[in-house]
Amino acid sequence: MKRYFRFHSLRARILLLSLGFSALLALAAAFLTFAFSQRYLQESQQQSSIINLQILGGELDADLQRVELLADFIQIDPSIRNYLRTVTDPTSSLAARRTQALSSWNRLNNQFLSSGVRSSLNRAVVSVSDGKSFLQIMSSNGQPSNFNAQRLMAAPFFKPLYSAERILYQGLQANPLDFAGVQQIIPLIRPIRSSNSSRILGWMYLELTPELILRRMRSFSLPADAGLYVSIGEGQSYLYRDGTLLCAVPPIEALSLRLHTEGWALSLVPSRTELRPRQHYFYGLALLFSAAVLLLGSLLSALLRREINAPVERLLARIEKTGGGDFSQDPEIEWDNELGSIGRGINALSENIQTLLNTRIQDEKAKKELEYRILQSQINPHFLYNTLNTVKWMASIQGAEGIAEISTALSRLLKNIAKEQREIIALREEFHLVDDYFTIMKYRYGGNIELEYQIDEECLLLAGIHRFSLQPILENAIFHGIEPKGGAGKIRIHVCRAPEDADKLRISVYDDGIGMREEQIRRALLGTGEEENDFFRHIGVSNVRQRILYAFGEPYGLSIRSAPGSFTEVCFLLPLRFLDTNAEND
Repeated sequence: MKRYFRFHSLRARILLLSLGFSALLALAAAFLTFAFSQRYLQESQQQSSIINLQILGGELDADLQRVELLADFIQIDPSIRNYLRTVTDPTSSLAARRTQALSSWNRLNNQFLSSGVRSSLNRAVVSVSDGKSFLQIMSSNGQPSNFNAQRLMAAPFFKPLYSAERILYQGLQANPLDFAGVQQIIPLIRPIRSSNSSRILGWMYLELTPELILRRMRSFSLPADAGLYVSIGEGQSYLYRDGTLLCAVPPIEALSLRLHTEGWALSLVPSRTELRPRQHYFYGLALLFSAAVLLLGSLLSALLRREINAPVERLLARIEKTGGGDFSQDPEIEWDNELGSIGRGINALSENIQTLLNTRIQDEKAKKELEYRILQSQINPHFLYNTLNTVKWMASIQGAEGIAEISTALSRLLKNIAKEQREIIALREEFHLVDDYFTIMKYRYGGNIELEYQIDEECLLLAGIHRFSLQPILENAIFHGIEPKGGAGKIRIHVCRAPEDADKLRISVYDDGIGMREEQIRRALLGTGEEENDFFRHIGVSNVRQRILYAFGEPYGLSIRSAPGSFTEVCFLLPLRFLDTNAEND
C-alpha cells in the first residue's frame, strides 16, 4: 500500500491544494492588509504634513504681510512724500530741508520699530530718483551703516523690482552693499509716486534677510530624511538644511502649499523613517492574520484527509482486485457521494470486462467467418479477368478491335482496383490508369472527346501521387463539363513545377466544357455535390482533396478555377518527391 502515498496521489493533491489555497488566501490577506495600511499611513502622513505646512505658511504669510504693510506705509505717507518733494525743490531752503528730513525720519523710524519684522530687516531706505538724497533706518544687527545708492541702483535686481506693477520677489540675491560679497538678502523695491499725479518722486528699499524665513523654519519639526523647500518668485526654490537655505528644486512627489503672498510657496517631502514604527505594527498584524488563515487551512486539510482517506483506500483495493482478474461487483463501494459514483463506475467496468470476455469467443468465430468471405471475394476478380481475356480473344479473331481495346483497358482497370495495394505511385503509372479509363469513355462518346498531355520535364513522370487522384477529376470533366455541352470536347493535362516554388509539383486538368459556378465549385470541394451513381464515388473530388491535405498538410491540396460557359481548370499542388522506380518495380 505504500504506493498509495505517492506525491501525485489523490490525497496528496487534495492536501496540497488545500494548503496551497490557504497559503494563497493568507498571502492575499497579508498583501491587502499591507496595501491598505500603507495607504492609510501615507494619507495620514500627508494630511499631517499639509496641516504643518499650513501652520508654517500662515506664520510666514503674516511676516510677509507685515513687511508689505511697511512698504505700503512708506509709499503713501504724506510726510515722506513731502520730504521727497522738498529735497528736490531747488527753491527750498536748507533749514526747511533739514526740518522735513528729521520729521520724515522720525515717522519712518517709528513705523520701522513697530513693524514687528525688524529682526529680519537690515535697513529701510527712502531715496530720491537719482539716489543723491535719502533717509536710512538700520536695524541693530551690527551691519555696516554706509549706504551707496548708486551701487544699489546698479544691481541687476533693481530695475525689474522698481518697474514692476506690484510687489515682486526674485529670491535670494547677493547684497550689493556688502563689499565682502557673502551676504544674501531678499530685496523689496517700490517707486514712491505723488499723491495727486502719477509722477515718481523717488523710491523705497527694504533689505530683508533670510532670517525672515529661517526663524520660522527652525521651529518646524523636520526629520533627517524629510525635505522642506521654499519657493520665492519664479523658479527660485531653496532647500532648508541645517539652518541654511540651499538652491534646490522640490521633487515631483513633494506636497506643496501656495502662500497668500504672491510668488511664495512651501513644499515638503515627508519622512519615510517616521512611518516605520507604525508600519511594523501593521506588518505584525498582517503576519498574525496570515498565520490564522494558514492554521485554519491546515485544519481543513486534515479534516478532508480523514473524510476521503478511507473511501479512496477501498476504491484502490477494488481496482487492484479487478486488475488481478476478480471481476465480481462490490456494492459496499457505491456510497451516496462523488466517490460512490466512482465505485459504481468500477463495478460497471468489471461487469463490462466480464461481458467482453464472454463475447470474445463469439468474436473469434465471426473473424473466422469473415476471413472465409474475404477469400471467397478474391475469387470473383479472377473470374472477371479470365472472362474479359476471353472476350478480347474472340473480338480479335472477329476483327472487332474496339471491343478488344475496351476489354483490355477494363481488365487492367479492374486489376488495379482489386489487387494494387500501394497508395502512392509514380505519375507515369497514374497516367496509365487515366489512359485505360479514357479509352472506355472515348468509345462511349464515339470519339468526340480528346485527351492531351503536356509534360514540361520528363523526370516529373517519376514524381509520386496518390493512386486514382486524376481519374475522378477526368470523370468530372467528361460528365459535368463536356457531356452537357452537347458536342466535341478536349481535356488537357499539364504537368510542371510550381512557379512560386520549384520543389512543388503542379498538375492542372483543363476542359473546355460548360464550366462551373462558384456554388458548384464549393460543393465539389466540400463533397456535397457527388452523385450516388458515380463509377468511382468512393474517391470523388473532395476525397482527393482531403487525401492530399491529410498526407501533406497546408498549403498543398486542390483548387478549381472556372468560367461558366467557357472552361474549368482543376489544379493539384503537391510536394515534388521522386520515387525509386526499381523499388516500385520490385
